[in-house]
Amino acid sequence: MNEEQADGLIQAPRGMDLYAALKAEVTSLRLPPGTQLQEVALGKRFGVSRTPVRECLQRLLGDGLVERFGRFYRVVRLTREEVRDLCELREALECMSVMLAVAREPDCVSALEAIVEAQQASLARGDFDALNSLDGEFHLRIGRAAGNAALLRQLETMNDRACLVRGMEQRRPHWTCRVIAEHRRILDAMERGDAAIAAAEMRYHIRSVIVQRPAAA
Repeated sequence: MNEEQADGLIQAPRGMDLYAALKAEVTSLRLPPGTQLQEVALGKRFGVSRTPVRECLQRLLGDGLVERFGRFYRVVRLTREEVRDLCELREALECMSVMLAVAREPDCVSALEAIVEAQQASLARGDFDALNSLDGEFHLRIGRAAGNAALLRQLETMNDRACLVRGMEQRRPHWTCRVIAEHRRILDAMERGDAAIAAAEMRYHIRSVIVQRPAAA
């Protein structure tokens, strides 16, 4: 990462959790896919030695958020096939998640409505970082309502790479408006207690990432 790429990035306090800080910059796309990550440059910016930076990058490698690039690391570039694989897995787990949520915690709808309203407000002020975070929170809140700890762990594991996909897609014209509308349709079905329709709406919501993604992406 050179000095030009560092412009505009948040300068983390010395005592800040380096892993959390760098992970947030990757998943929000403040460090875009393909950005080269050098231990010396990152250590200088965050005010730490190379050792904690190296440990942090190794954790991010395990998360699937960075990849090796020669002697360095870089923010992962998800291929179309990798996005497809992720969406197929999300579809299977999140359709189950929303059906369980309807049965086990129907009152979660009010919390989900608040998240969607916050998404709408973030869109109005052009805050794409908040939109990305709230999108993930919408899906994870349904996961918590499903009442299945093993399922929730899998959803949490997928969420980081899903954030990368959201970040790549949400700046396309009308993308975010469509996502919010789809969230509302999922909510409507949940509010009616119709688990089958809620799952169908979730399936459409996740599959649309692949259907509308350019072939050359």
